[in-house]
Amino acid sequence: DRGFTMLKVFKWVVGVLAATVVTLVVVILVVLLSRQPGLDVIPGGHLSGEEVPGRVTDWSFMQQHRLVTLEVRPLDPYSVNTSCFYHEGVLYVRSSPRFPLKQVRQLIWDSGESRWAQFLLLDPTMRLKVGEKIYNVQATQVEDSKLVREIYDNQIRDRGGTILTPEEASQILFFRID
Repeated sequence: DRGFTMLKVFKWVVGVLAATVVTLVVVILVVLLSRQPGLDVIPGGHLSGEEVPGRVTDWSFMQQHRLVTLEVRPLDPYSVNTSCFYHEGVLYVRSSPRFPLKQVRQLIWDSGESRWAQFLLLDPTMRLKVGEKIYNVQATQVEDSKLVREIYDNQIRDRGGTILTPEEASQILFFRID
């Protein structure tokens, strides 16, 4: 009887473990296939919301927003949440080597850079979602290292956050939104 009881317990444990693994796989598949706005290393797809026609000339309303959802790669939409910053009348989005996510990105894509930033460097066409509104914009990488440092320093001063080493800060990519 003792052997029979142990066998029943063993089968029950195996059943619970199998059910847990199957549930975990299903949850992961649902998250990946739903392709809603992404979670850094898990991107989403096409953004939905109210399209705002025309070009935005005054981004000052963005001073109250810290995060936006952006969509790059129009032919195969790729969306993520990222930080934004309004500086001297210009809106910027930022891609940075946030550790330890840089190591995760390195393992997944053989690059520590944000995938969305790589796509944006190839095609500057972007859709930016703020609340339920979507803006069609163009993004231009800020290449002036002094301006990058100024924007970064102002962002840290105004909002706080982890202060990066000069080497890490030099790896930040800011994109001007027009």
